[in-house]
Amino acid sequence: MKNILFKLTGVAFFLGLTACQEKLDSGNNNSLATVPAVYMSADNTSISFAKSTQSGSTNFEIRLSNLRDRNETITISAVDFFPEYNKKNTTTYKMLPASEYKLVEKGNASNSSTNGSLTVTVKPGQTSVQVDVEVNPLNEDTYPMGIKYAIPLRIVSSSLPILSKKDVIVTLNRPFKTSVPKIKQGYALGLKLADNIEASEEFTVQGLFLYEKFHAYDGVHVNMSLFQGAMLPYTRIDAGKIQVKNGGGDSPDDWAITSDIAPMKWCQITFTYKDSFLKLYINGKLIKTYQRPSLKIEPGMRINIENTQTSYSATRYFREFRIWNRVLTDAEIIDGLYLPADPDSKGLVAYLPLTEKEGCKDKSHYDNTTIYRKGTSRSNSGIQDGGQFVKDIDESEFISKIEWKENVKFPAQGLETEE
Repeated sequence: MKNILFKLTGVAFFLGLTACQEKLDSGNNNSLATVPAVYMSADNTSISFAKSTQSGSTNFEIRLSNLRDRNETITISAVDFFPEYNKKNTTTYKMLPASEYKLVEKGNASNSSTNGSLTVTVKPGQTSVQVDVEVNPLNEDTYPMGIKYAIPLRIVSSSLPILSKKDVIVTLNRPFKTSVPKIKQGYALGLKLADNIEASEEFTVQGLFLYEKFHAYDGVHVNMSLFQGAMLPYTRIDAGKIQVKNGGGDSPDDWAITSDIAPMKWCQITFTYKDSFLKLYINGKLIKTYQRPSLKIEPGMRINIENTQTSYSATRYFREFRIWNRVLTDAEIIDGLYLPADPDSKGLVAYLPLTEKEGCKDKSHYDNTTIYRKGTSRSNSGIQDGGQFVKDIDESEFISKIEWKENVKFPAQGLETEE
């Protein structure tokens, strides 16, 4: 009987410890009051740089679960947990070298480090300590904008138990400057996908545009379209709205209304497709979901990125056309609004960065072919339906019709430059 009671008591004690740990590690601060432990107050924080030539800073907080009557020491360190994190979250973060930033205990400037590791002390009567992260100006040649650099920090040792909430990711909101082509009315690009691309019934297609105006071919109606080809239904874009057709006719349900499509405003248009659901995002926001069966990307497919007929097009700025053979997550879409894409991004099958340095050539790892197109009509009005109103031209002729805008600044709502 004594053995039974002893075993039951042991089981109860073990279950009590387990329950206590579950309560301790729940992330609910109200339940952390009974057992002392240490954890990060947030999973991530971001550094915003005022200019591309300037440094940036942010801070994060390391917290104790309750007040202590003695000093508690905690060591944080840069730990490259990105391979596992990226796989789990479909991200592409790469660790920024410790030589490019400094860790400083807030309120104690003498306690700082440039080797990616810092030990701090939480004094009696305190429940937290803040750590400043100061990042140097980052050279774009050394740290390309298309690679998502970040700082992964972890609580690696402590005089108290460490909860599972032990990591913080410091992301970098880096402004940058680039050249952008201004493409004249009656000219547009296309793309022929390489023959070695695998067919896929799910995809993401993106383009970033700034329209000077939306041209009405008859003084009233606008017939400017995007991403023409078997990959997507026919689209029309106009100020404040976009249409995704479903067959030959027009329906009110085809239209989506958004103030993000406006003259002289940058507009990133993203379509994702999977299981017959076609989702439309404008500047990272999900605007509308359509049902459109049997869409796909295929090897050798031709995509006319914009309408080329003279009366159906308008002068605009255009950069960063991209195609993936997978659906990007909402976080990935937002993360890639303005920054260049990483050519090594999973599933990226076509990529036109559109800079004066790179021209209009595809920079993906596939041998895609850029197509240069011209509207053949001299008139900028009237109905111009049919293939006879457009033709393919040489690269040199197309490039001669481009006006490159230098030092265009991102992120920005409109066309901004920074010398």
